[in-house]
Amino acid sequence: MTAAAIGGCSSSSSSSPASTSSSPAASAPSSSAPASTASSPAASGSIRIAIFYYNPSPYGIASLNGAKEEAAKLGVQLDAFDANNNPTLQSTQIQDAITTGKYKAFWVWGLNDPALTPVINQALAKGIKVASADYTWGTLAQQNTLTGDSQFVTTVGQSIGPEATNLEQAMNTACTKMAGSGHCNIAFLPGLANFPTDTVRINAMTAYYNGKSNYTFTVMPPGNYDQTASQGIAQTFFTAHKNINVFATFGDQMAQGTLTALKLVGGYTAGKNIAIIGYGGAKEIVDEVKAGTIYATLGLYPTSESVLGIQYLVDALNGKSVPNVVNIINSDTRPAIIDQAFLNAHPSFTPDWTLEG
Repeated sequence: MTAAAIGGCSSSSSSSPASTSSSPAASAPSSSAPASTASSPAASGSIRIAIFYYNPSPYGIASLNGAKEEAAKLGVQLDAFDANNNPTLQSTQIQDAITTGKYKAFWVWGLNDPALTPVINQALAKGIKVASADYTWGTLAQQNTLTGDSQFVTTVGQSIGPEATNLEQAMNTACTKMAGSGHCNIAFLPGLANFPTDTVRINAMTAYYNGKSNYTFTVMPPGNYDQTASQGIAQTFFTAHKNINVFATFGDQMAQGTLTALKLVGGYTAGKNIAIIGYGGAKEIVDEVKAGTIYATLGLYPTSESVLGIQYLVDALNGKSVPNVVNIINSDTRPAIIDQAFLNAHPSFTPDWTLEG
């Protein structure tokens, strides 16, 4: 699974497949089968693709919208399946999609790659083209470094390993700003308690700071990648902790919820006596970085990943050669860390997604 999911999980919506239309504002009724995201009359052509995405969070919706955008451009039919953070449901959705015999390709945002591998192998055996998003398809250890799968058309994403080190870099520089050479208290808000990619990154950062006597690294209860839930968690935490220098999280929506909580708690002013670090690069948070309210956010690019994933699946179906692995991170256009220094050097930078999806 990805950042995304790292960047945008949510547990607030139905577990049924999402029904989508060509309108980005279309609601998603709780149907047991997906509705086609027909981009135009031409979308009824011979190519039909299924996207299996994480959840109906802003990050999940951004990944869906990127796929819809490219499907519309290419005139292919797209069906969307929302797993709502449930790996078992996602496996069932993939199995059911195979059974229909409708699909020539799958674009998969896997929630639990090892558990999904058997059903993905069934798809491959049926001649269905498969491409994966966010990370290397495999175990957490394999996902530390982005690599392709020879059986897949492509894998579009980034390496998990640098995500923890990029967060450490951002937190350390924020600590220098807020505490100078003195002791720095860091509070970190994860997304989901049982989410493997959260766990591996939290463990890596905890081990790193355990070896640093001038830092205290405190892991807060999870915010469920939800703005409202995170606000409640942060309000309780910061009411009891008045000495935090740096706050960081795995999701921009959780950073947004924490900003609201800090205003309600009092005693903290973001950008003044506490540095806030988000994760995702959503437009609203990038604007806060520009304003100096938020110190930095780390970049996730769900829309761009899906645009490339759908493009390369269609290219492969048409017999064209495509790259087997694509690192979505690019220092000029899709950076790993988005701070004021980067934005000042790249004034035309455009965020990949918004907190509305």
